[in-house]
Amino acid sequence: MPVLMLQTLPAGVPVEMLDAVTKEMNVENDPPNGLIFHVHYEDDGRAQIHDVWDSEDDYTKFRDARLIPAMIKVAQRHGMQLEPPPDPVFIPVQGMVKGS
Repeated sequence: MPVLMLQTLPAGVPVEMLDAVTKEMNVENDPPNGLIFHVHYEDDGRAQIHDVWDSEDDYTKFRDARLIPAMIKVAQRHGMQLEPPPDPVFIPVQGMVKGS
């Protein structure tokens, strides 16, 4: 069953870091298995991530294999200390419409 994944990153994590992590993973050319949709943006000074995944398990596999290693590389390049992000919230999706 598809899930909506919501995550608010800690204050001080710029949305530009998410741009850099996205580029590091090359997900635009090599999207992860199970990802249906991803957006990230800044709201009230906090980076926000909203994804739709085929399953929570697909997200977990992606996180462990690609996301965390990319976050570590980007943080090191920018001289940042990587703090574990807060756990995301998963909400089962009851219905979904895909546009063309």
